[in-house]
Amino acid sequence: MKYVYVLTSTAADLYYEQALMSAYSLRKQMPDAEIIFLVDDKTEKSFTEENRRLALKNYASRIISVPFEADVPNIDRSRLIKTSIPQYVEGSFLYIDCDTIICEDLSDIEKEQAVTAGVLDGHCLLNEHIHKKYFLQRDKKLGFSGTKKAGYNINGGLILAKADTPEQKEQTVSLFKEWNQCWKYSAYQKKDKHDQSALNEANFRTGLKMQLLDGKWNCQLSHGGLAFLKDAKIIHYYSSEFSGKSYLPYYRLADKKILEQIKECGDIPEEIKEMIDNPKFQFNSVHLINDQRVVSIMQSPLLFTIADLKAHCPPVFNFLEAICTGLRRLGKLLKGSKK
Repeated sequence: MKYVYVLTSTAADLYYEQALMSAYSLRKQMPDAEIIFLVDDKTEKSFTEENRRLALKNYASRIISVPFEADVPNIDRSRLIKTSIPQYVEGSFLYIDCDTIICEDLSDIEKEQAVTAGVLDGHCLLNEHIHKKYFLQRDKKLGFSGTKKAGYNINGGLILAKADTPEQKEQTVSLFKEWNQCWKYSAYQKKDKHDQSALNEANFRTGLKMQLLDGKWNCQLSHGGLAFLKDAKIIHYYSSEFSGKSYLPYYRLADKKILEQIKECGDIPEEIKEMIDNPKFQFNSVHLINDQRVVSIMQSPLLFTIADLKAHCPPVFNFLEAICTGLRRLGKLLKGSKK
């Protein structure tokens, strides 16, 4: 089994540093693993001493460079490589996103009966997913129906793909070919460059042959993954979440300061390696919300609007809060008078 990453990065971002942590953690757990990095030609050219980007070669077995026209954006390069992995990698592989930490030996993945497989996004079926409306709206915009028909959404952060027999290879190649076509349509016809909708549509169009793996294989910490943390093989901390200015990292290894230390050093400092070596215990202080009413609206635009008002227009927020406080008090008084 080969372990495959896709990396497109410049010296200005932190994707390389994420990839370095994940590759280090995988090499730590599996010293003899075949770790392959698929990169675009611009990313390969950035692997220089001047950019302090040579350490990845210490952890990767192979780095395969894929050429592109100079004007192709990095996000396109990443998606086009990711949806075409069988073109560059022979045999069976486990694709892993770069924003991950490997917690345990992964060799048991070879015992899975599935030919192609992934983990439920959010560790739940569509009807229970907090982003159900978002998924269905996006699919409607794209003319896709895969998520609705399947009743679930597979997370694209980890994909098992076997190709040890002609039948397995046919299934794997078929899935990725369809994924590539769906993504190109989504990106260039509908101007939506997310890859997960296209993956789930491709799975639907090829007969829903992807099977569902246990959540331990792609433990999505902020999306129901805590239930799988004890047995987690891979922790997926979602780097996309810390792009926002208000992001508070719950997972210490997702902290920009950690990644910037690695960038400055050019490799992983010993104190950070010690953290990676104990990945299931690297949490910052967090505030848990136990009120289901609040949890149910945490992705509501209204909630984010209120947060923006407090941050950027406190007088308006204070005015609205005073009105709501008064109305709640009045409601309690009226409720009490009826008893």
